[in-house]
Amino acid sequence: MKSGRQQKGESHETKFISFCSKNKIKCIYLDANTEKKKKYLKDQQGKSPDFLCQKNNKSIFVEIKTHTLLTNEARNSKMLKTIKAKKSLGLSGTTIFEPFDPLPELKGVFEGYLRGASKKFKNIKDKYSFQRVLLLDGIQIEEIDICRIFLGKLLDVDRNTYIKKEKGLLDSTGSNVSAIVYWAENLNQYRGIQNPKARILLSEIDFKNFFEVFTNKSVIG
Repeated sequence: MKSGRQQKGESHETKFISFCSKNKIKCIYLDANTEKKKKYLKDQQGKSPDFLCQKNNKSIFVEIKTHTLLTNEARNSKMLKTIKAKKSLGLSGTTIFEPFDPLPELKGVFEGYLRGASKKFKNIKDKYSFQRVLLLDGIQIEEIDICRIFLGKLLDVDRNTYIKKEKGLLDSTGSNVSAIVYWAENLNQYRGIQNPKARILLSEIDFKNFFEVFTNKSVIG
């Protein structure tokens, strides 16, 4: 039997396939296609990105990572253990946990997603220089925090622009990832963070081609 987290991950992949279908994007489930893996991958037995997407004579590789926790594994396990212990005593299990800053903990989780995706994209044959997108789903933090984690940038409220304040994940790893894309629930649209150190950049035009279907605003940057 599949775990709840596996089921949630698969539901997000299904949601993305539906998104592609509605927006006339050809979506090939690369990881389950032996013929395509032989064509595109250096090592067919190695790790593969989830999808190859094509639209308007353009192609991109997409790896989906579904975030299923509010925090990291260690804290999540501790929280679940506390709830389970209460229920074993016949209590409801309802618990108010101490406040914590999720950013230092989520940075480690997101780094795992980034390194995992980068490793899969590295297995693509060199002649296929399509952009490579890490699509994060299930994200429940604000855009300002995502920019801080991946780019090390904070919002300057007075100037309404992001400024570099610290080292972000993209400063040290993930050069095989062209961009981070995620679904912003509050805006009902995809948002994008371009990787400034990517070997293959995702252009604003290509972002719009695949992900900007509900708005004319530019969001890659």
